Amino acid sequence: MRIKTLTYALRASVFAIAISTLPVAFVSANDGTQLIVQESLFATRQPLNLQAPIMSELSSHTLSDPRLEDRTFGNQSLSGHRLNGYSLAPQPPVANAVHAQEPEEQTPVYAYANVDLSALYYYAKQRQHERVDAEIARLQVLHPGFIAPADLYVTAQKLVPNEQPLWDMFAIDDFTGIDAEIVRRKTEDPKWKPTEDFSTKLARKKQRIQMIELARVEDWIGVVSVGQSIDPKIETDVDLVWTLIDAYSHLEEKAPLVRAYKGLFFREPQHRLTDAHLLVTLQKAVRDFPAVEIRRVMTNLWTVPSQVPGIEMLKVDLVRKSIADFNASESDVSTVSSFDIRQLTDNAIKGEVAADLSLLGWYQLKLEQPGLAEPLFEKAMKVDPNAQNAKGYYLSLSRQNLDQKAYKFARSHLPNLTDDPIFLMNVLSTKFAKPKRGSITDDIVLAYTTAILETSSPDYSEVLGWYAYNSRQFEAAYAWFSKAIEWDESSDRVKGLALTLLRLGRKTEYAELKQDYIDLYPNIWTEVVRASPPKARKAAAVAKPKRSVKTSYIKHFERKDYKSCLQEIDRLSQSGLTANAWLIRGWCYLAMSRVTEAENSFAQAMRGSGSGQVMKDAVYGRALSLLRTRLTDDAESLLRTHPLSAKRQTELFSEIYFQRARSSFDFKQYDRTLAALDARAKLVSEPRDLTLMRGWAYHHLGYPNEANSIFRRLNMHLRDGHASRGIVLTGGGG
Repeated sequence: MRIKTLTYALRASVFAIAISTLPVAFVSANDGTQLIVQESLFATRQPLNLQAPIMSELSSHTLSDPRLEDRTFGNQSLSGHRLNGYSLAPQPPVANAVHAQEPEEQTPVYAYANVDLSALYYYAKQRQHERVDAEIARLQVLHPGFIAPADLYVTAQKLVPNEQPLWDMFAIDDFTGIDAEIVRRKTEDPKWKPTEDFSTKLARKKQRIQMIELARVEDWIGVVSVGQSIDPKIETDVDLVWTLIDAYSHLEEKAPLVRAYKGLFFREPQHRLTDAHLLVTLQKAVRDFPAVEIRRVMTNLWTVPSQVPGIEMLKVDLVRKSIADFNASESDVSTVSSFDIRQLTDNAIKGEVAADLSLLGWYQLKLEQPGLAEPLFEKAMKVDPNAQNAKGYYLSLSRQNLDQKAYKFARSHLPNLTDDPIFLMNVLSTKFAKPKRGSITDDIVLAYTTAILETSSPDYSEVLGWYAYNSRQFEAAYAWFSKAIEWDESSDRVKGLALTLLRLGRKTEYAELKQDYIDLYPNIWTEVVRASPPKARKAAAVAKPKRSVKTSYIKHFERKDYKSCLQEIDRLSQSGLTANAWLIRGWCYLAMSRVTEAENSFAQAMRGSGSGQVMKDAVYGRALSLLRTRLTDDAESLLRTHPLSAKRQTELFSEIYFQRARSSFDFKQYDRTLAALDARAKLVSEPRDLTLMRGWAYHHLGYPNEANSIFRRLNMHLRDGHASRGIVLTGGGG
């Protein structure tokens, strides 16, 4: 992929987003066989609602015990408080309105023609008596009056074939071998099928492996799609629910996130998690909920939480969370106890825990205690000299009016501060506005100018323009005043440019500038004419703006820091966004699987661009977004009206035809399946999984010879159960 408006590194980042590989999906062949179909490049499952706002705290849902819902108190917790509509606390019990009834006498079921006894016979053959009893109970629920066969154990020995080879392959995740063995047995006995126990566990294991792989590559939409059948209230494989929770958290899907936590915390007694599992779940909840809510859950789960093994670490995490919540809030009143602060501070200093030192430093700064914050940040800088610690240390000095010490620190730690160009400009701007001899060096000017260009800041560009003008660097002053006006016009900036043009002797340009702005700023021109030229003074050299400097949001994007990229674009949006900014915004949303926002951003980029590369990239991104949400017809319409390069057209139309083939196959529209596959095959070579689909389509349309030929050709290259099954069904032999 090529995006000419971006750097090669940016192209690589966009390409990485575009080609994220999606997992294997299992598609029914309508005869009991499953086809393994690799989803193509940009196909995903059904789209989620990705337009939920990004919130620092939860809102609009309660995380109260569903068994204890109070019809009077609504969503309030027992303490009488609500947290933006969410509550983790239990609520008063309500009497069950459903009364037990006397069981009706049932007619015994002796005829088993419509009752599936395969699992019952299997357990009987294995002498798994508890499972036999459980299966009988299950069948009695499904078929009231059911009575197990009197010769159950004898008949089981005759009817149930040995499943041990299947279980052996199950143990090593040999799914292809399992499929082949099932095909072989069905060929010998068309009525045979695996026991319900095996089939259920096989499906669950496939689900687990898929979810783990999807989580590994951070395909959170895929995780949610594969895990839709999981019920958090009764799921025994807790790790799968945790994976779902991680997915909902990353997707910022608050409602299902709350439901998943509820399902783990507030279970019926027979399904209650172990204390170890509950602790892990609470530790995850610390990421997603305020500390006060976590503590309410703890008191609900255990009578004496302090006696639960391992809970001390959770308590420390909750102290950290409480401090972080306070630091991020608008409140200036802390609810963290002085004992907790003192204990965490002592441990952080002794253990040199940089993250805790920084957290406590910002806490003290917010409480307007810079003297207490200074040693914490100083210690943190020695352990981990990063941008946040550098900013904290500078502010702790500055707020004690230690300006010289603060500026000296900033000069010696410019690399730590350049990651936050806005903060760096605030630090350095006072020196440029009121320069002192020798206080500004070339490295300071370079850092300042780079920060201005990264952020497209008209205010600081104007400051630099006046610095250059007052030091008689008129060419540089002209460049920076012009850049400031380009970003945002103002009377002072036009005045500075006018003065500079007079000093450069460019009378024609001055006259044109005056004509352009005299109606808008009529009062500045008399002052411009009367102003005296600045006196010469020693100053650092100011260079003209460089075109090669990347904007800060591009730098965040290349580092795959998509949230920071979006925050910076939002900041710039106050003065209007360029088409390129909308384009990068779209790529960020697409990388975060927020497909609806991505499509909207690419649409905005299209509206704000001409016919150049930005327009082409916006069409490409919008088409990808539409395909991710299965809006195949919309994607095709877009590409028909805004055709792209041959390479991109081929890539996108091959995906369009893939989605149509798969959709029509699922709906048993096999003629349309073949038409879509034929159209795709004209563009790109056909992979094995789609050739299998082609074979099954021919089979279902009543063309056994064509289907058999396809399956045999596939088996010549790589023998597998799916092709073998197709050969047997369409012509015999394997």
